[in-house]
Amino acid sequence: MIKWEFSPNIKKTFIDYHVVSMNEPEFAFSQMYQHQNRKRMPNDNYPLIKLDYSLDLDNSFEKVLYERKTCIGQFKNKQNINQKFISKFCNLAFIGGNRRGRTYPSGGAQYNIRIYILFNEKNVHQEMVEFGNIGELNCDTGDLMIKKYQPWEEVKTAFIQEYLTDTTQFSIVLSIDIQSISKKYHDIAYKLVQQEAGHIGQNIQLVSQYLGIQSVPLGGFYDTVLSNMINEKQTVLYAFLLG
Repeated sequence: MIKWEFSPNIKKTFIDYHVVSMNEPEFAFSQMYQHQNRKRMPNDNYPLIKLDYSLDLDNSFEKVLYERKTCIGQFKNKQNINQKFISKFCNLAFIGGNRRGRTYPSGGAQYNIRIYILFNEKNVHQEMVEFGNIGELNCDTGDLMIKKYQPWEEVKTAFIQEYLTDTTQFSIVLSIDIQSISKKYHDIAYKLVQQEAGHIGQNIQLVSQYLGIQSVPLGGFYDTVLSNMINEKQTVLYAFLLG
């Protein structure tokens, strides 16, 4: 008698989906994508409601939204990246001070995304790299756990846009344990962690602008290299260069 299996292997499905989107150094030339200019969206023949509004640049929030842009060249490094700066950055972008819950939403408040900060030891205050330059943020306790040291000359090889990395002061890497994310939400877990990474990413960019540094959100990294650099059990979803 044949026993039918009606429950799909959800974990294998989204792991396979993730793997096909990975960048790897040995495939770099075959994975280069042809640039296409974006076409402006037409209004066609629909009735239109004109959305006129002049941003109030004297309002700090509106000014941050207006001025946020991606750095496309060398980072200016206008700020001293020390403990005080990183503490403020992390509380605004992630932790939320003493408030209940973090400053970004997460499906079911599971907070599956793990947040790593990698410091370029040449461009930050030495107090940030005294015990190492790769740390993981513990938003529950409000601490940055310094896990190891790896020379920035090695760290930067994980990023495809190497021309940006020399002047970077630090990088933020968002990752998951892809083997365990399906415990609560099963088939939609992968979608939810991608959404969570997007929420965190928007915070990173806006807080960067607010605190006077530049940011670059990146999909351009070598997945296995960067994942192994932070933790072999982690799968990187999103990365940022800042300075």
